[in-house]
Amino acid sequence: MNKKNKIDNLCNHPDCEMAGEFRAPKNYQNLNDYQWFCLEHIKEFNKKWNYHLKMDADQIETDLRFDTIWRRPTTSFGSGRRFYDFTINGEDMGSFENPSKSTNQSNKLLLSLSELNLDINTDIKLIKKRYKELAKLHHPDVKGNSKKSIDKFRKIVEAYNYLLDRYKK
Repeated sequence: MNKKNKIDNLCNHPDCEMAGEFRAPKNYQNLNDYQWFCLEHIKEFNKKWNYHLKMDADQIETDLRFDTIWRRPTTSFGSGRRFYDFTINGEDMGSFENPSKSTNQSNKLLLSLSELNLDINTDIKLIKKRYKELAKLHHPDVKGNSKKSIDKFRKIVEAYNYLLDRYKK
């Protein structure tokens, strides 16, 4: 909201000549269509406004759940039919590319290094630095929630976790 809108709009309350500085939705169907009120009348409006008025209990629960994820679709990370290579308490929970395919440790090391664009002579500081760069670049919040970007991000995280564990030993 810019200052020009504040000056140009009058309060929508009948018989009020004050400047309408505060916006409020006109109706429940179109929440982006606004009316303008002065401070006194926006307080009055807010006391009466009930966003969930015409919703039943299930609709309210669904709406609240969507608010907890900022109204964006989410998926569980590393679960379901494509469980990725995470270690839990040091126990390997699956193979790198495909849970049904087992890979030996040297192939896993090479895959992890290639995923982070590193060579075999790298150190822990470079691994952490490269991970941060790639994670920022390929994070689903930056790239969008496409399956391709989520898979790429998962592979980067998997490779980082594997290399971190390997280099700490």
